[in-house]
Amino acid sequence: MEREMEHEIDLSIARFIREQWEREEEEERERLRKQYDPKERIKYTLEELIEGIRGKRLYLYTLLIEFETKELMEGRLTVPLMKNFFDVEQNEAGMILLASNARKVVFNVSDAPCTKAKASLDEWIAQTKEAMKDMRIYIKPGKKAVVGNMEYFCYTVPTAKGRLYNIVFRLQKGDRIYAGNLNCPEEDQKGMGLLLEAMVHVIEEMNR
Repeated sequence: MEREMEHEIDLSIARFIREQWEREEEEERERLRKQYDPKERIKYTLEELIEGIRGKRLYLYTLLIEFETKELMEGRLTVPLMKNFFDVEQNEAGMILLASNARKVVFNVSDAPCTKAKASLDEWIAQTKEAMKDMRIYIKPGKKAVVGNMEYFCYTVPTAKGRLYNIVFRLQKGDRIYAGNLNCPEEDQKGMGLLLEAMVHVIEEMNR
């Protein structure tokens, strides 16, 4: 009986030591991943990504992205478009939808006759939040900004495939208002998400 107890104790000790080794190995793997993962080492600013888009070429971590100036909405709206990036393109009357399934990025924009937005930026955010709430979708608004004739705000929203980071904008140009939405997975907010925000700034510049 005593030997059996000693054997059980020895097994417990061995199990504890093995689990400790496994924890240490996992911690070391995570440390090395963070050390060599470009997303952990490289930090971007909005200004440098805006400059990259203006120059029509930039690296987002290890991904080379080139831009071309494109006229959408039958020439009414000019945008900096990522070349060879979107694999879904829908161009309908009054609406453009671009999507990259590989990168999980979506850009859509629509327009309508309007001489001036009726709601202020804060009212627009509140209205959007309430409209989503009515559909039982609860968004978390974040950054908001006014840039020239452009207003935009950012928010995260839960989906069946994880949380999405969204940037929605409205741009007054002539007698029309353009409403757009760009989104990517929330975990890409500091990289792709910041690049999409930079695109919004450049869209405003191109449509002055």
